[in-house]
Amino acid sequence: MLLGLLILSAVAVGILISAVGPTVPAIAARLHARESDLGVVFGTTYIMSSLATPIIGRLYDALGPRVLFPLGQTLAACGALGEGFSPSLPSLAAAGALAGLGIGICSICNNLTATALFPERGESVLNLLNAMFGAGAFLGPLIARFALLQAGDYAPVFASCAALLAISVPLMVMALPPRVDTHRERAPLRVALAEPLLWAHAGLAFVYLGAEIGFGGWIVAILQHSARLSPTSAAPIASLYWLSLALGGVPTALLLRRGMAAPAIVLINAAVATAAAVLLLAGSGVVPLAALAAAWLGLSFSPIYPLNIAAALRMIGARTPQAIGAVGSVVLTAGQLGAATLPPLQGQLLRFGSPPAIGIVCVYGLIMLGLQHTIMRLEPS
Repeated sequence: MLLGLLILSAVAVGILISAVGPTVPAIAARLHARESDLGVVFGTTYIMSSLATPIIGRLYDALGPRVLFPLGQTLAACGALGEGFSPSLPSLAAAGALAGLGIGICSICNNLTATALFPERGESVLNLLNAMFGAGAFLGPLIARFALLQAGDYAPVFASCAALLAISVPLMVMALPPRVDTHRERAPLRVALAEPLLWAHAGLAFVYLGAEIGFGGWIVAILQHSARLSPTSAAPIASLYWLSLALGGVPTALLLRRGMAAPAIVLINAAVATAAAVLLLAGSGVVPLAALAAAWLGLSFSPIYPLNIAAALRMIGARTPQAIGAVGSVVLTAGQLGAATLPPLQGQLLRFGSPPAIGIVCVYGLIMLGLQHTIMRLEPS
């Protein structure tokens, strides 16, 4: 029951985030705005989420998941409704900020609750939740495409997402524990902040989440420019990317079960993601190549974030167990900041054509390689 609620939250958040990209042209047309300016939706969502995450980590310790998790679901649902029915760009930005606050709460609650409730299977559970987020993100563009084709409107997409988020609220109130004991004693945040390994994990989270969300959000617009596809024709390729992101959790689980080290999995997948971005850069104007590259990128992205979070909580939490909540909030905040700043940057690059918007993903892959190499050097043998 508890794991099911965590999965449902991950799926709903995935739908909400991924549904934005395919609806960007329709939103821009309705609000009489440039598509590149709609980076404000990505930006306000993740800026609010990243600003709130450190506070949310402390509130989680004080209030517990039974209070905080349903609150996050409710705020995300209200933000989704606002995104679907906003009449202007400022109100859209406000709705994105509200959704971002809800997403930030859900992210903290999902990761910390899963780690605390399943301490022996932390990496596997976080990998599963990331796969379920990818499954939701796969559905998002398909739901958006269906709504645009059948109803000629994007509002039903966000309304349905809000309903899915709201459904689980009473179940969470009944089923979640009032308090999860993530640490016995509270330690100063400076204990965790003094760890170089923490900042390497945070840097990887920053670059990765910015790359994942940015690519998923702009792939439809990129293919409009490079392959001359309509939004409804490009949406299935966006869904393929998110589906691959979900399916990538399966080989990761098998590799972990066979004893392959998680840091090696992250390093290999960062290299593969870089190669996939290079393929997309070379063949973005050819639809089959673009689809192959998008799927390849999703598969290689899949294990990086959950294994990085699990490693941060395990390795640094083992050194300073009293600060496990602070560690989680620092790394998750870094990821949210990446998702707040890098997708708008990618959107601005798109104004100069698709090659710069794709090329930046290649750069992200190289940076992730360097950061993971640093993490492996800092981790005790």
